[in-house]
Amino acid sequence: MSTAGKVLVVFILLFSLVWILLMAGVDQLNRTGNKALIDLTAKVEKLGDDIKTAQTEIVKIKDQTTVVQEQMDRDIAVVRSRQNDVERVNANIREVLSRVQNQVASVEQTVKDAELAAKQRSDEKVAEQRALEAEKASVERLKAENSELMNRLSGLQKEFATTLSSNRSMISTQVR
Repeated sequence: MSTAGKVLVVFILLFSLVWILLMAGVDQLNRTGNKALIDLTAKVEKLGDDIKTAQTEIVKIKDQTTVVQEQMDRDIAVVRSRQNDVERVNANIREVLSRVQNQVASVEQTVKDAELAAKQRSDEKVAEQRALEAEKASVERLKAENSELMNRLSGLQKEFATTLSSNRSMISTQVR
């Protein structure tokens, strides 16, 4: 065989070996890739199932959240209603308290006015009592003066009667 043929056979043999090695590497890669593909497919299926499970759980959690929110809204409405009731009662109590305080102030003012009026009446009574005693003393003095004047009048009447009778007797003696 010729040198070119020998070289060519050696090249072909080398290339065949390289080709076999390359094919073995490709086959190994195919096996590894297929195994990885099978593993990835299993993982994708598992993740798909996990996604479905997660979506189911999310739906359940959303439903529970909705239920909890509705319950919370009802509770808040009840609390607000009670708060409004308490505020209404508080306003009524403050209004009643204000009225009672005004009434107490009015009663206290009335009591002060009554105490002042009672003191004035007491003072007036004392003044009237003094005036009455002064008038009684004046009446007693006037009675005493009247008695004295009545005695004097009676004395003057007797004196007048005596003088009258003496003057009549003088006139009668002179006229005779």
